[in-house]
Amino acid sequence: MINPFDLFPSASRGDGSADQDARSAVDRLSAEIRKLESRADHLALVSQALWELLRDRDKLTDSDLVTKVREIDLRDGVADGRMTPVPVECPACHRQSTSRREECLYCGTQLPSRNLLERL
Repeated sequence: MINPFDLFPSASRGDGSADQDARSAVDRLSAEIRKLESRADHLALVSQALWELLRDRDKLTDSDLVTKVREIDLRDGVADGRMTPVPVECPACHRQSTSRREECLYCGTQLPSRNLLERL
């Protein structure tokens, strides 16, 4: 169980600074949530635009899209609605990093993106 005094050490001082610490933490988390929501909205917009371009150009159907989404989802062996990060080899030091990182954990070199949408 998380001890609230570990999150806000000033809470144990009783000088009111715990309230300020809590408000600062809430403000930081709220800003991060807004940033993530904005990113999700942008990716949804790009995804919809890509789908409509493909559908109209190549006469695809919604069923084709659903089938492809399921195929991609199952690439890691788990139908969980997510793309699981995969190992990516650093072009400079040749060590493995996760595909969720933009730079190599070991040498800082820009990693190649495994997914176009990660770059948008």
